[in-house]
Amino acid sequence: MQRRSSCTILHAAREAGALIASCHPLQAFANLAAALDNMPGSTFALEGDPALVAQLERLVDALGGSPLHLLAENKTLYHAAAVVASNYMVTLAALASDLLVRAGVTADANTALPHLLPLMHGTLDNLKTLGLPDALTGPLARGDAGTVTRHLRALQECAPATADLYRHIALLTLPMAAAKSHFDEATLDKLREAISAGDR
Repeated sequence: MQRRSSCTILHAAREAGALIASCHPLQAFANLAAALDNMPGSTFALEGDPALVAQLERLVDALGGSPLHLLAENKTLYHAAAVVASNYMVTLAALASDLLVRAGVTADANTALPHLLPLMHGTLDNLKTLGLPDALTGPLARGDAGTVTRHLRALQECAPATADLYRHIALLTLPMAAAKSHFDEATLDKLREAISAGDR
């Protein structure tokens, strides 16, 4: 299962004497127009026979992209990274839009989404210019345990599944918050308590 996404699915061609390799654009192509617009500047994952990979590097360069060299056995984790970064960003946008609907801001998720997109674009810009963990903002980055508590109480009341996700992501975010803001252990304990208290 893990190896079927690699160039090894072409083993019959290799047995016939061909060179084999794979070239995967690390980009979201929702339609043809998006594919054409987003291709320049994208990363392309390459793996396979070195001679053919060298030729694919020239293709990537012609497309205005950047090569990323992979081993076949690491292709699944690479693809999981792409899913988390791209597909689940859509899920997070949908959940955030739903919360705006529940807050009475708009009638449906698609009219709520435009209010969130500038914030999401700003976050992506911060990631591009500041990197990790400095792009992190919000209550965890500030050490604001009170806001985290209020968020979880509100979410638990109207959207328990989203509360569970918020709690889990908050725990995963704590190390970045600590790295950015250099919190002492007392502040981290308050944040952990706020996150866990929302589960009661």
